[in-house]
Amino acid sequence: MQAFIFDVMKATTFNLSLLRNLFVLAIIVGSPCAKGQGSTMTLLLEPLESSNDMTWVTQRFELVKSYGTSKRTSISGGLEMQSAVLGNYGGFYAFGFTGGVYQHIASGLHVHLGASLASGGGAGAPDGDGLMYRGFAGIVHKSKLGRLEVGFHHIDFPSGMITSNHAAFGYTHKMPYNWQKQNKWIYPTFFEVVTGLWFLGPEDAGRNSESVKSAYAGVRVGQYLNTNHTIGAELQLGAGAMGNIDGYMNYSMGVRFNTLSQRLFLRAHMGSGGGGGVYTGGGISSMFSTGIQFGQHQFSVGQWSALTDKASVPFASYSRHFDLNSSFGFYRGCFVSTLNESTKKVALKVLAGGGQQRSSGTDRNNLPYNPMSGISMGLGIQTWTNTTYTLDAYGHTLWAASGGYGAYAEGLFSLAFLRNQGKVKYGLDATTGIAGGGGIEVGSGIMIAPGLQVEREIGPLSSIKMNFRQKFFLGGNYSPLYFGVELIQSLPVHLW
Repeated sequence: MQAFIFDVMKATTFNLSLLRNLFVLAIIVGSPCAKGQGSTMTLLLEPLESSNDMTWVTQRFELVKSYGTSKRTSISGGLEMQSAVLGNYGGFYAFGFTGGVYQHIASGLHVHLGASLASGGGAGAPDGDGLMYRGFAGIVHKSKLGRLEVGFHHIDFPSGMITSNHAAFGYTHKMPYNWQKQNKWIYPTFFEVVTGLWFLGPEDAGRNSESVKSAYAGVRVGQYLNTNHTIGAELQLGAGAMGNIDGYMNYSMGVRFNTLSQRLFLRAHMGSGGGGGVYTGGGISSMFSTGIQFGQHQFSVGQWSALTDKASVPFASYSRHFDLNSSFGFYRGCFVSTLNESTKKVALKVLAGGGQQRSSGTDRNNLPYNPMSGISMGLGIQTWTNTTYTLDAYGHTLWAASGGYGAYAEGLFSLAFLRNQGKVKYGLDATTGIAGGGGIEVGSGIMIAPGLQVEREIGPLSSIKMNFRQKFFLGGNYSPLYFGVELIQSLPVHLW
């Protein structure tokens, strides 16, 4: 066990050093006392070199801080995600961390320099271990409507065959990071845990010779765009299991329309999806659904369709809805509402880190399993606490970054029951989720993982978390022991 922990710490030292720097940046940028702070969302269109047969859409969420009395220089840091939308690798995804510097050079013009570190893969792309790095430089035109950018990007998967020097075209929308002042103003957002059944035929996925049902699990976050909550903007990430589509994932964004009673709704999304043998072409896809909501419970039916291939899958879904009043407004010019006595203040936890897992047995190519390191990230919320105990819930992911399993990813839900002892918390962790890809034999793709958790406070809103988990896959031979270390930044939100 000591040797295992030592190897894990060596494998994750570089990643955690980077993550530590990013979190320090986030704390500085997000501090309530900081000046010239803000948050941004960026969309990039990236046509990779033709030898890669992929076009990506990259989405970034970053915190930005300006320096100097004239605010001519700004630094940024945050998260990014790449998804294939055109080409031959629908289902290719990468998640990671990004940072950069903006320098004003003329009226309305800035130079933008930066770098990214990520991991991902899928859809049979030659991604190697899945680790990716990027460097970029661009020219940005700033206006009241946002920022337009043209840049040159170099990306490389050092252990794979994906590399590209290409132009990218982006749009950045400013979302001021408005903190609460004396708990007076709040911004309405929502979070949903999504489950469902997908009904696939042999025309939808290459691994099936007959009609099958697949389980689906994911998360959805969004923000209301008007005062009566009839329109909301959403992001959704999910994965499939069972029905021979382990390794399938999708990511989408769109709009939901509610009736005034909040009882009936219609949802329309665009995004990407693929993996697990599902026929998705380049990956670009659409999703439409309609349903009914009772309190915090949503029931819906809909259709997910690949736009460049033949997969078109009907589904039925159940989602658990949570309304939040948060201190991090993600909508420029958003209305505000007044805090009332029915709200409950809790901690929303943003986590990022790394870990390693090892398993005996052989993969689908009859090769012994290699140790796998990965990058993890996610969100959590403190669901209950008293002076002695705390119950936290997490939705998080793990993306392979070494071991030769670049397409492997996990989507996880965890509950941690912890004892409070000063700045230290410790206790039990129960995790379940869906995983697949990379040639790993995960059976149905459904995983359960009992474990232990230790958390140590390192700042007023920051802590470091360590987990041991023993993972088991239903119907598969992969049963790794996992050790992970993650940094947590807590943000105040109100449930209502």
